[in-house]
This record gives sequence, structure tokens and C-alpha cells, in this order.
Amino acid sequence: MTERRRSTRLAAALAIAALAGIVIVAIVKFVPVVRPVALDQLVGANVLLVTLDTTRADRVGCYGYPEADTPALDALADDGVLFEHCVTPTGYTLPSHASIMTGFYPPYHGVRLNGGAALADAHMTLAERLTDNGYRSGAFVGAFVLDQRWGLGQGFEHYDDDFEVDQDQRLGLAGVQRPADQVVDAAIDWLEQGDDAPFFAWVHLYDPHTPYQPPEPYRSRFGHGGKSSLYDGEIAFADSQVGRLLEWLDARGVADDTIVVVVGDHGEGLRSHGEEEHGYYVYDYAVRVPFLVRLPDEVLRGVRVEAQVRTIDIMPTVLDLVGLVNTDRIHGESLVGLMAEPHREGPGPAYSESMAVNLQYGWSALYSVRTNEYKFIEAPRAELYDLHDDPGEADNRFTDQRGIADKLRAVLKTIREEIETGAPETEQADLDEDTLSMLAALGYIGGATTARKGENLADPKDKMHLYEAVGYAANALKEEAFEEAVRVLEIVLGDDPAIPQARLQLAAAYGKLGRTGDAKAILDEYLREDPDSIQALIAMAGLLSQEGNDDEVLAICRRALAVDERNIQAYELMAGVYMARNDHGGALPLLRKAVEIQPKLTRNRIDLAASLIGLGQFDEAEQLLDEVVAEHPKFPLVNFNLGLLYEEQGRLAEARKAYEAEAEHHPKLVPARFNLGNLMLRMGDLRGAEEQLRAAMESAPDEPRPYLLLARMHLASGADLAETEALARQGLERAEADDLKVLGYYLLADVYSRQGRQAELEQVLERAQYYRSRIEGAGG
Repeated sequence: MTERRRSTRLAAALAIAALAGIVIVAIVKFVPVVRPVALDQLVGANVLLVTLDTTRADRVGCYGYPEADTPALDALADDGVLFEHCVTPTGYTLPSHASIMTGFYPPYHGVRLNGGAALADAHMTLAERLTDNGYRSGAFVGAFVLDQRWGLGQGFEHYDDDFEVDQDQRLGLAGVQRPADQVVDAAIDWLEQGDDAPFFAWVHLYDPHTPYQPPEPYRSRFGHGGKSSLYDGEIAFADSQVGRLLEWLDARGVADDTIVVVVGDHGEGLRSHGEEEHGYYVYDYAVRVPFLVRLPDEVLRGVRVEAQVRTIDIMPTVLDLVGLVNTDRIHGESLVGLMAEPHREGPGPAYSESMAVNLQYGWSALYSVRTNEYKFIEAPRAELYDLHDDPGEADNRFTDQRGIADKLRAVLKTIREEIETGAPETEQADLDEDTLSMLAALGYIGGATTARKGENLADPKDKMHLYEAVGYAANALKEEAFEEAVRVLEIVLGDDPAIPQARLQLAAAYGKLGRTGDAKAILDEYLREDPDSIQALIAMAGLLSQEGNDDEVLAICRRALAVDERNIQAYELMAGVYMARNDHGGALPLLRKAVEIQPKLTRNRIDLAASLIGLGQFDEAEQLLDEVVAEHPKFPLVNFNLGLLYEEQGRLAEARKAYEAEAEHHPKLVPARFNLGNLMLRMGDLRGAEEQLRAAMESAPDEPRPYLLLARMHLASGADLAETEALARQGLERAEADDLKVLGYYLLADVYSRQGRQAELEQVLERAQYYRSRIEGAGG
């Protein structure tokens, strides 16, 4: 323990002790935790970690909720250790799991929201520690928000996150999920394949998250009491799947060799304090979660720990239980001694935060410190709650217990200073273009945001109605109801014109409606107020890119890089300009820089390979693409670019196989089907070529190329000229580029020539020549 950390701990301990009226003498002894002898048999034990998403402690049977149907969790409590007061640092799934896996608070590991930064490689995870010590490790997650591209795959040999998220899914992060029985099926399949090595299995069950749609028989059993009851039904269904995992341990005879840890990641509002879901406030319904541990052979049975603990304590506790010493500096502490002596003091105060209200809405962040007795919340109107007398946190005692509030405020200040010290740089998530676009429409663009500071920031307690309205608009955007999103967001900004999330969403909605002038006006105003806003700069560059204003895109991106020289999206947009001009030499250094900054970002490695293909540097391109296929065989465009590479080299059979793989993984991706159809035509497979082109026409009816190529095929094969004419006309109706118009008119000219329609032939040849001269003029 460093001197700085020791002094911080002492300062916090002094403040807490002062609250209770304890007199501390000048000599302070630091007594090491003695590992109970009975736990030595756990060295090398299996570890099953189950995280229950969106699960309040007070809605579980063993925590005293009479309406619960949670026999599996209740049995775990009877057979093991139940922690009465376990606190999570955040109401968001991704950052809460990052804290569970690293033992760090969010200000240090840098993941503050869902969908933003990824957990950096610099952090050592629980999976890495166990895998490095001989464990077989597998993760099975129930929601896309925990997809390994956000960094939680570190250390896992197997990470089951098979979510199909394509451009036609009108879903945001929270909507892409799979039910608990499917997650548990995958986990059991993996467990069944085990060898003699101990296993570490992490199973994440997302079901209690909205929407509350439990399967039968839980829907019928809990459907009578509205949303709150259906929420109980989701917890009951998740409990049944925990039961399946426990039954598997028993059936395979490994229960006595397995440590079972079950913990919630955060809770749910259910209209408490006016919050429907979670992530806004830091009251106990959001940050107090169930936490149960069952040890092999019932070493500790029926233990209830009253002392407060934190989810950041899980990593060091698991390592301690299996006999591994945690030598790294982390914020969490092992709870092994507390489990063996449940009446001793706990690890100390717990920190929680709500950052979305600040980072995305521009209001004051909320920070809290909690002890077993009190919770203090730092806000423009600070709050203090006596948790013994007022567990629902309804009576703010800040004014009449100001002395206690001031001491806890000092503790909170010390904790924040400590946990923000020395944090490594955050990393961007490894997202494909479609997912990045989906998040951009919701305001998650431009990389990490900086916390807004100042004394005049709004208190979130006054802004809940606007927060809910922006959430409603986000759902409208996800459902492509752009007019409705505009209507709501204009009302919101009429009330509070400075909400960053609302402004970015409104600009995105205007852009989707083709109102680019209105979108740019919003972003221009934003940038006049905050010229260094990366989010607004990148959003503006995106709009300009859609309009084809290449020089302006480059200028805006250079502004963004002047603010943040490591901004990946700026490099990507600039490279996109050069690649659209077929200037792969101009794109290459930008893409190399992007890959240098964030080597894990797969989309940039694929773009770099595409640029190398354009420059004829096939060996390096193939090496890059082979690496990506080995890591992410279904990543969008990786097989497509392999197809391009093989086709350029004349390796037609391999090209066909690559295009077929892309079409299989992403059936609505028109370029893959178009190239596959074209390649089949070259290889003489006319039937296959037509099937691919018609599939492309069905997937993207507004794309002209499949119509034109199919018309050309029909001409070459002597097919029905009437259908050929119809296809050519359909392609022309959709074509905007001059070269495609030239092709369409020449196809019609060929049809008319064969049919002897001289007057029409002359007309279409004249049109073809007109567009050809435009191309030649542009080139000159």
C-alpha cells in the first residue's frame, strides 16, 4: 500500500469515526487480514460468477421481499453468505461490470456510460488473473451493451456475445439482447466441454432490464400487477436460470469444487423518486444490489454480513478465495476476512456516481458516499439521508444534520481525489460503421466527453421531465420516427436550449429527414458557444460528408484534431474523403495513424486493408484481413474486402467464397451480393448471378447497380428484351452518378437497336453522350 493510499484511507476512517463519536488515538495500527484456515481448501476451486442486470436487492426473497419468487437465490443465501448492503458505483451496465472485473471505480477505469469508451488494455481483469493461473475461462452475456468490443473480453478464452446487429435493426444498445435461458444454454454447452483445468465462467442475465416481458409461466403469474409485477416476473425467470446452473453443478458433481458468486450490476427505479428505470439518480434503489457467495462444502453457511461492501470488492475477494494474492493497486478490498467474521467492520464508505446527467445533458453530476448509517449526495442542492430511519431516502436531512453532511462531504472529496489519480487513457470501442452510426444518432459520437464543471449547473432533480422526453425522442430515432423525434426535441430545447444530447439528436433527426440546413444551423450555434466540442465537430463533419463537401470535411476534421490529436473518427472521415476520390495514397497515412492510435479498432484495420488493395500492396492487405477474420470472422466488410483482394489477384474461386461468406453473415449488404453476382457472371454461373442480383434488389430496392447489371446479363444471354428494357429503366430511375446513367442509356440503346426503334435509339444515345461529356469535363 502506498503512503498516499494509506493516508487517504486514514483520512476517510477518521471522518467516519468522527460521525459515530469514536475517539481515535494518535497511534494507528494496520492489522493484516488473516486468511481463515478453513478456506485453504478453496485454492484452485472453480468460479461461477453470475451478474444479474437491473436487479434491486429489495426485490429478492432472501432480502425480505414477500412477493418474490426466487428459490435459487434464497437457497444460495441459506447455503452461503449474503451481504446485506452491497453498493455498485453506477447505474449503468457497462461501467458497473468494468468495476466488477477490475476492482476499480469508474473515474479510474474510464468507462462512465454505456456505448462510449471501452475498458482499456492497461487494466488487469479478473479473467486475466485467473486465465494466467491455469483457469479455463468463458463469458456468456445477455446484452449487446456488454459485447466484447467494449473491452470486457480481456482474459477470456471464450466470449459468447453472438449478437446480430445489422443496419436494419431499429434498436439501440439496450434493445439488443437475448433471454436468460439462451445465455445459460450457451454456458452449459461450454462447461460440458471442460477438461481437468478449473473453470471461471461469467454468466450475465439481462432479463430484468426493460422491456419487462417474462416468458410463460412467469408472464401469467406476474402479469396482473402492471410493470412492477412484470419486473418481479423477470427476476423470477432469471432466478430459474440461476437454478439451472446450480443444478448442473450438482449433476456433474462439481458443486463442492465451485465458488458461486451472484451479484446485481445496478437496480431499477420503478417510479421511485420519479425515475422509471436507472442511471439518473444514485438512490439505493439504483445502487444497492444483491450479493451472494456460496463456498464449496458449505464452509460458511447461512452467514449474513451487515457491514457495507462494494461491487469493486468482488475481484480481490475471488482472487483471495482461490489462493491468489492481488498485488496490484486497486480500489476494492478482499472480503474473505469479513465473511469469516461477519461482525467485524467492512471495507469503508462506498462511492457512486451519475455521470450521464452531466456528460450528455450538461447538468450537475451526482456523486454520493454511503456508509451503513448515512448517504450523502453532492448536488447543487445537497442531500443527506439517515438510512436506518429512512431507507427509502424520502427525508433530506442535509439542513438539520449539517455537521454529519460536512464530514461526509469531506470524505467524498478525499475519495474522489484518490480514485481519479493516475488513470490511464481510455480507448474507443471496436465498433463497425453501422453500430457507430446507430450510436451517433443517439448522441454517442466523437469519443469521450469531458465533464462539465461550474457552480451554475442545473440540479438533475429539476430536470427529470426533460431527461425522460429526450429518452422518448431517442426511442423515436431508433424506430426511425424522425418527425416525432423532431417534435419532441424542439419542445425540449425550447425549455432548456443547452442540452448537448438533445441538440445532437435533433441535428441527427434533421439530417435523416434531409433537412441538412437545419441540422448544420444547430451545430453551427453549438460550435459558436463551444468551438472545441469534439461531438459537434464530428457531427458537422459527418453531415458535410453526406453532402459530398469534401474540402469542408477535411477542414472540420483538422479542427477536431487540433483539439484532440488522437480522435479516431476525424482520421476516419478524412480517410473516407480520399478513398471516395479513389486516392488511396492520400488515405493510407491517415488510416495508418488511426490504427497506430487504436490498434484494436477492427473497422480501421479493414479500411487500411482496402486502401492497401487500392494501391496494389496485396501481401500486407491480406495479412491484415486474415488477422481480422481469425479474430472476428463475422465483422462487416472483412470478407467483402478479402473478396476484392482475391478478385484483383485473379483468385476467383477464393473471391467467390469470401463474397459468399459476407453475404451469409450480412445478407442485406448490397455491395457483397453485387460483386458476387458480377463474379458469378464472369465465371459463367448465370443462374447464381441472377439470384444474387435479385436478392440485392430486394434488400436495397433503391440501389441502381443490380438492375443495370442484370439488364446487361439479359442482353448478353439474349433474354426477353422487354424485361431487359424494364430493368434498364428501373436502374436509370435510381441512378444519380453520371457513369451509371451512361451505362443505363447505352443498355437502352442496345435494346432499341435490336428492335429497330430508331427515334428512341437516337434519343437515348444523345442522353448517354451528354452524361459522358459531363464525366470527361469533370476529369479535365
